Amino acid sequence: MTTDCQSFVESYLDWLRERITTEEIDGTCEITTPFLDRHNDRLQIYVQRRGGQLRITDDGYIIGDLESCGCVLDTPHRRQMLQTVLNGFGVREEDGELVVEGPERDFPKKKHSLLQAMLTVNDMFMIARPRVSHLFLEDVGCFLDDHEVRYTPSVEFTGRSGFLHKYDFVIPRSQTMPERILRAINRPSRDTAQVMIFSWNDTKETRPRDSTAYAILNDSEREPSSDVLGAFSQYDIETLRWSDREDYIDNLTA
Repeated sequence: MTTDCQSFVESYLDWLRERITTEEIDGTCEITTPFLDRHNDRLQIYVQRRGGQLRITDDGYIIGDLESCGCVLDTPHRRQMLQTVLNGFGVREEDGELVVEGPERDFPKKKHSLLQAMLTVNDMFMIARPRVSHLFLEDVGCFLDDHEVRYTPSVEFTGRSGFLHKYDFVIPRSQTMPERILRAINRPSRDTAQVMIFSWNDTKETRPRDSTAYAILNDSEREPSSDVLGAFSQYDIETLRWSDREDYIDNLTA
């Protein structure tokens, strides 16, 4: 069995050797690995000599790719999540790059740690949908805070049916605006629209007559369909597209 185990290891190493390519670019070694990102592109890392140390980096690819898809790591919670992952692999973030450094003898371990960190950060923020949903909710809260909107987070109302319905934010009535009840929807779809429509229809008769419901729609990854937008409109639910959020500041702060 020992011989079989060793052959498994050798087979894996052969697979790595066959699929790793290198190229020198202005004194930097570019290494293309067989490991794939969420686009099914092969991950690349870059190695530079600095004194007696090697500096290995992703050249900002992972964080840059997340940001280009609307997942910006610009809140305390996101930064903490990122730092926790990187600390686990001994990797640091430097101006958007994922970086490790060490002597040449430690190159295999450092390279392996960086690749694991790259894959983990990519998966953590873009594949775990419940986590992304939470992050969008946090973005909405930060937006309200930045513009000094008065609100109560995570409020439950009892509807006519007796069911409890949870809303993400409630902005109280003012002299010029009615009560505004907000729900953040990360992935607008027929299902999520139906859930909010039912909630609002069941809730609105227990709220002041002029209370207004807002569906805050994350359109960073895809445009909400006309069916979804039409359904909200038909049931008197205001839609606030995340890309247009600055246009609603006056409505929310009044």
